[in-house]
Amino acid sequence: MPIETADKRLFFKSNLQHKDKDEINMFNCGVRFGEVLNFPIKALLISPDILSEDTSLEDAQEALSHACGVAINMMIDLNIPHNILVTDEGMTVFVIPRKFDMLIEKVPFYTSFESLCGFVKYKTSQSFAQASEDETCQLMSEKVSLSS
Repeated sequence: MPIETADKRLFFKSNLQHKDKDEINMFNCGVRFGEVLNFPIKALLISPDILSEDTSLEDAQEALSHACGVAINMMIDLNIPHNILVTDEGMTVFVIPRKFDMLIEKVPFYTSFESLCGFVKYKTSQSFAQASEDETCQLMSEKVSLSS
C-alpha cells in the first residue's frame, strides 16, 4: 500500500511572487500544497506548480526546496517529529508528521520511514502472519499518525 498511490487533494497553491510589484521575486515557479486522502497516515504533499514549458527543472527544484524547507522548519520549531519521502525524480515531496516513537503504544510493526510510506515491516514473522491490512491501517491511524 505505497503512499504514492493514495488519493491526493490540493488545498493551496502559491506562485511565490510578491504582491508588491516593486519587490524582487526569487522564484520563477510556484508550488502546490496538498494532502494524502484515504491513507492511514496523514501527510503533506508539496510539488512544483509548473505552468509553462519555459520553467526550467532548476527553477522548479529551487521553488520546491524552499517551500519544503519552510514547512519542515515549522515542524521542527513546533517539535513535531516527521519523515520525508522524495518521489517523482525529486519533483514531489511527502512530509509525514507522526507521533514520537516513545509515545507510540505497542504495535506489531516498526514505525520506521518505510512503514509510514506503506511498506510495513513487522517485528516478527508471527506478527506478519496474523496481520491484516485493515488492522494495520487502523493501528497506524490511531497510534502513529497525528490527527488532522
